[in-house]
Amino acid sequence: MAEQNSNPARHKAGQVPQGHRADAGRRQARQGEKNEGGVYYIPTTQRVSGAEGGRKEAASTEDRSSRSKVPALLALALILVLGGVAWHLWSNRKVPVTINGSSYQVRVDSTLEDAARELSLKVRRGSLVSVKGDVLKRGGGYAFTATVNGRTLPGRRGERYRVSQGDTVVLAKGKDIMEPHTTSTTSVAPKLVMKGGYGPIAYVRVYGKPGSAKVLRGRRSKQTAEIVTRKATDTEIYLRTPVPEGGKQLVALTFDDGPSEKYTRQYLDILNKYHAKATFFCLGKCVRQYPELAKAIVSQGSQIANHTQDHKQLTTLGAAEVQSELRSGFKAISDATGVETTVFRPPYGDFRETTWVKSAGIASASITWTQDSKDWKLPGVDKIVENALQNVRSGSIILMHDGGGNRDQDVQALPKIIEALQKNGYTLVTIDELMASDSTIPSSIQSGNAKMPEGTVWPTELGDA
Repeated sequence: MAEQNSNPARHKAGQVPQGHRADAGRRQARQGEKNEGGVYYIPTTQRVSGAEGGRKEAASTEDRSSRSKVPALLALALILVLGGVAWHLWSNRKVPVTINGSSYQVRVDSTLEDAARELSLKVRRGSLVSVKGDVLKRGGGYAFTATVNGRTLPGRRGERYRVSQGDTVVLAKGKDIMEPHTTSTTSVAPKLVMKGGYGPIAYVRVYGKPGSAKVLRGRRSKQTAEIVTRKATDTEIYLRTPVPEGGKQLVALTFDDGPSEKYTRQYLDILNKYHAKATFFCLGKCVRQYPELAKAIVSQGSQIANHTQDHKQLTTLGAAEVQSELRSGFKAISDATGVETTVFRPPYGDFRETTWVKSAGIASASITWTQDSKDWKLPGVDKIVENALQNVRSGSIILMHDGGGNRDQDVQALPKIIEALQKNGYTLVTIDELMASDSTIPSSIQSGNAKMPEGTVWPTELGDA
């Protein structure tokens, strides 16, 4: 039996021994069969079925799909690379520009700061400065000041400007940069200024108003600086020699140091006789002593005004005393007569710019004189008349006295002075009336009782005239 099975000579050609048929079938299932073209295939009866077969079939499909996508991805990648290269070349191209009169090729869209550095252009930088302008670091400011196509671009805007083809650029010295600082606001007080040159009437033409300012405090320099944001309105004192308008011939007679028990009524009687008026600059202490005489002055039609409380020389006093002298004198007049006035005459005619500052705006007008009778010297009646009339003209203010000493010579001289003035066409008026005849003097001042308006403040220091 063994010999028969192992003898190959006994097998017919093309036949497979029985024992080998199953193996051959399995080999064919694994290897597939060749068709006429020499390609193996797996007979349908031999395909794997079930989930395992589905997975193998899906894997085979996915593999074929992946192989088909590779060329498309390579093409897309190539397009992106070429596009990126083209974009890089385009965005980094150089364009012609003119800088400070010379032609250059500059990378498009580069900043002026980069262009200046790449071209090694020498432009002087600004400095880092303190809040007061002192140089803290040279070259610590802006790189340059740029003007592009006729338009100035300040600071960082110029440095960061991006260049375009055909730009015409001018680079000048860079501006300074202020040091880091803190900022606060403060009120700016007005100052007092004197205007008008010279005149016997000094009045408040403008009442001051405060301004405002930013206060800068440098972090590095520790300096402090003020920048005015709203300018203060200065208080303005104007000196004026009154000029009566309309051809009027007006003269003001004035009497100081009253009211006096002996002389005031004599003066009033003389004035009534000649239908004349005068101005009595009274001391507060005398008004309180003789309130009826103060009332008589007002009743006669003359003007009562302040000559301070105690006749102290105001230029020698501190601010508090100056204010007390003025305020007490005005109050005495108001209490005695009901007249509210802010017109006064300073003792000895001495009232300076610094005294105005000390006055706190209590008075609106300071009145001196143009003709001094020098009656206080007791020179005699005729000399008093001569002094009073010397160089007199329309708008003149004559100084005489009511109290403070013997005024008998004044009582005798007064009729002669009035007669001479009236003979020459002059009308004797009060100070208020004299001011009212000159339209350059504000109406509030002409009224004789101007006061500081709301919203105004009085200065505490002098300014430049």
